[in-house]
Amino acid sequence: MTPTDVHNMPPPLLPPAAAFSHLPRVATRVLTMEDQPQWSALRDEVLSDLPDPDVYVREDDESAFFEAHVGPRGQTIGVFQGEHLIAYSMIGFPQSGEAGHLGAVVGLAPELLDKVAHISSCMVLPQWRGNGLQRTLLAVRLAMSQAHGRPNCLAMVSLRNHRSRHNLMRLGMHIGWTGDIGGLQRHVLRIDLQSGTHFDMGDERLIDSADFAALCAAGRDGYVGVGELRDADAGRVTLRFVRALRHGALPR
Repeated sequence: MTPTDVHNMPPPLLPPAAAFSHLPRVATRVLTMEDQPQWSALRDEVLSDLPDPDVYVREDDESAFFEAHVGPRGQTIGVFQGEHLIAYSMIGFPQSGEAGHLGAVVGLAPELLDKVAHISSCMVLPQWRGNGLQRTLLAVRLAMSQAHGRPNCLAMVSLRNHRSRHNLMRLGMHIGWTGDIGGLQRHVLRIDLQSGTHFDMGDERLIDSADFAALCAAGRDGYVGVGELRDADAGRVTLRFVRALRHGALPR
């Protein structure tokens, strides 16, 4: 990113005050490098409470990951009660050719790679869940993507992270790709805020959320995941895939 790019960056967007008016003494601001200790402490608490370690695997260099999301390459929104960080969400603005670019993973056309935003990590302390924080922070990041001229939003999610996948799909993202990323079985969810995606809702596949081979095959065959069916008694989640009629990927 050039100095001119940085100078022309739009100001950061924050959730409206009304979004958290039901929560006492809660406010938001953009995090800086000085906030890394609180950010790290929150992550330690959240990750120690995971039901399955595959739900979120730590980055190899967490300091570099944080730094990449507090400058021109990304932004991190912190939600505070008083001075205490209770939630955060990150958005990244990858450059074409950059390692880990999810647009390259899913096969976006080269001219679209600079139009991608990574809907990155979002964590909420366990005692603050159920207050709509993740949903609000996702909506704000989608708006930030638009403001930065990056309407192609991509998010990487573990197949076992049912909560995050549900929240992303609830706001219109769909499973655009499933495969191996760094030895981990992952979905990439996507939304095109500019052109949208059209589906053939009559051509569907119902796939168990743990059936990695079938999920990968659905993506290769041009299907995207748009919904889920939950069997609470059996502890099973079935994903509904339909054929995409319009998609930004290169022909396979």
